[in-house]
Amino acid sequence: MLHELVVEIRDELDYAVLRLRGRLSLRNSARIREPIVKSLVNSCRVLVDVSALQCAQTSYLSVFPAASAAAGGWPSARLVLFGADAALRSALAAARITETVPLAADLVAARALVEHRPPLVRLHRDLPMHSSAAAAGRQLVREACAAWSLSQDICETAELVATELVSNAVEHAHSSSRLTVTYTEAVFRVSVRDYCAARLPRPRPIDIGASRGRGLHLVAALAQTWCVDKHPDGKTIWANLRLDLSE
Repeated sequence: MLHELVVEIRDELDYAVLRLRGRLSLRNSARIREPIVKSLVNSCRVLVDVSALQCAQTSYLSVFPAASAAAGGWPSARLVLFGADAALRSALAAARITETVPLAADLVAARALVEHRPPLVRLHRDLPMHSSAAAAGRQLVREACAAWSLSQDICETAELVATELVSNAVEHAHSSSRLTVTYTEAVFRVSVRDYCAARLPRPRPIDIGASRGRGLHLVAALAQTWCVDKHPDGKTIWANLRLDLSE
């Protein structure tokens, strides 16, 4: 049984193939992440042969979506796994890795699959506690909508939601934040995670004479659903947007 992790890289004309052999662990996961990121930056399309890879803990498999995100995410960074045995296929599915990094049966299937958008695509950006954060958030939304071929209506709505949530993190949580945009066939989600452990926010009654204080009311009006998730060191406010805004 192989224990040492070995990474073999073969560059083809329009893609790179990485072959992984051995046991994946928390300590050696960087040995996978670094060459995947480098190959994605250089080649855009990377196919990873995992037929000889072993993994005792599903959490270690997050190295694959992490590498894709670090290289810029789909479509500028296209990553596909192939050749997994039954145990690894089950682990990848259980960890929901295949939602963001597709799994193919073999190299031929992987070459075809790398041209298609994964079931779930995601981009994120870390933003400072600064008045410029909202503008940087809007820029991320525009980049994502362009990359994923989303309509102008969706983009403009997502920009409004991102602006309100990022501004809340700066002005009320007094915190830096991470803006994440996620797209599937069913939903476009905007979420902002801050690092303030204060009480959860709730929309306050609107003061007609006030020029501020309407942020979460606007988010609630624009979103199909929205919620706040509590963390020990902060919170995430997310909003799911309707994909067909004409309805």
